[in-house]
Amino acid sequence: MNNLFAYSAFINAISAIIFGGFVFLKNPKKMANTLFGLMSLSLFVWSFAYGFWQLSTQKEMALLWVRILSIGALFIPITFFHWITVMYNINKKNRPIIITGYLLSFVLLFFSFQPLFISNVSPKLSFCCWPNAGPLYTLYLVLGYIGIISYSCFLLLKTHRKSVGHTKQQIKYIVLAVIFGFFGGATNFPLWYNIPLPPYGNLLVALYPLILSYAVIRHKLFDIKVVTTSLFVVIMATVLLFSLINSTTTYEYVSDGILFIAFLIFGYLLIKSVVREIRQREKMEQMTKQLAAANVKLKKLDQVKSEFLSIASHQLRTPLTAISGYLSMILEGTYGKITKRAEKPIANVFKASQQLNRLVNTLLNISRIEAGKIKLETKKMPIKELLQPIVEEFKIVAQEKGLYLKLSIDPDLPKIPIDQEKLNQVIMNLIDNAIKYTQKGGIDVKAELKRTESSKNILITIRDTGAGMDKEQLGQIFQKFKRGKAGQTNWSSGSGLGLFIAKKFVQLHNGKIWAESKGNNKGTTFFIELPTK
Repeated sequence: MNNLFAYSAFINAISAIIFGGFVFLKNPKKMANTLFGLMSLSLFVWSFAYGFWQLSTQKEMALLWVRILSIGALFIPITFFHWITVMYNINKKNRPIIITGYLLSFVLLFFSFQPLFISNVSPKLSFCCWPNAGPLYTLYLVLGYIGIISYSCFLLLKTHRKSVGHTKQQIKYIVLAVIFGFFGGATNFPLWYNIPLPPYGNLLVALYPLILSYAVIRHKLFDIKVVTTSLFVVIMATVLLFSLINSTTTYEYVSDGILFIAFLIFGYLLIKSVVREIRQREKMEQMTKQLAAANVKLKKLDQVKSEFLSIASHQLRTPLTAISGYLSMILEGTYGKITKRAEKPIANVFKASQQLNRLVNTLLNISRIEAGKIKLETKKMPIKELLQPIVEEFKIVAQEKGLYLKLSIDPDLPKIPIDQEKLNQVIMNLIDNAIKYTQKGGIDVKAELKRTESSKNILITIRDTGAGMDKEQLGQIFQKFKRGKAGQTNWSSGSGLGLFIAKKFVQLHNGKIWAESKGNNKGTTFFIELPTK
């Protein structure tokens, strides 16, 4: 029978030190984790000494182990009380009790090896060496054990009534653990006062860490992965400890002892690595939440920005149209002849107003695209009717720069459904850019039929012999406010929105647009692929 109590005590000890250790290591800076670790350490001292006391056959050795276990017993109630008050943020209200409890424990610790605390040991029931309580032990029992644990349960139940969700469930299982752990352990006390009741409830103390483990798994008191690892280490360490205790030769004691210590070190490192992994995961989860919150804010800001662009563009468009109109009429002489000295500045202002008008239209298109308000007005037409007028218009600009501009269209291309106004803007933007970024040579515009296994598409290519781009620039040019290096250097007034709008317009036609280049100063080719149906 004594061996049964001893082995259950060793299980308690190993469970307490491992479970308490991983909680402490998970976040040593957190007060609740530190207190849980101290409570578990107190339980370890009590349980470990209890096991060797039960195995002792000599009174002197039994008395020594009883006095050692009393050291742990003194601090179990107050560390438990302090832990739950910190866990549920009621420690400030109960600070006088916490301070008094620790003072009482340290005072009684001073007398723990004196007869005033434990007078002696004597045979009781089937136990050869059961302790007899001194007067100070009774003080500990009434105030330190019964008083503090009862008040702890009262606070837990009071907090339980006000709680919801996981916190409510946590408290329920902590109270259950108290019933098995503290009230089970309390069955040891009657024999201290010669009341012939066997301490069978002490066997239930082993359920204390198991119930907390269940609370961990079901109600997020700590982390399930660490609990699983810890329980594995507890089971293996218990098996190795039993093997050590049952050793019969010096060789077995040494080999089993080395194996037991080595496994404890391994178990500690294993739990520590799991705790580290969990910390990293928690940091990643926290960063993910922060990024998600930042993303929501960015979306709101982007929406506000789009609304502002829409309103601003609408408000600017009317006066700009009026300004351009009046300047055009002044230059045409509608209001009378203007002097040659004034003609050039007015022409420059007219040109600037047109440029500003185009920018306003661009911003308006951006706001409409982002709001999903752009709709296509398509009709079937030959691609030649789209490309030829644009090329003819830009030929004069190209020739003024000493460049060629050629158009090649395969015969018998089918008519395709397009929004002429929007694709007109796309093609004009691409040819205009090609002329701007080409200093010698020229631009080839071509339209041909591209056949695949499942469809036939029209492929438009605009190839220049100009500045070219590297891979990094090719990956960015269709983004908002992104421009190639040549554009930033030679055309600082550009908005970086033209290709973004071009891509959106092509995508509205269920088409694709992309660019290819062999590198800087090796020209660029833009491709537009449009479905024939």
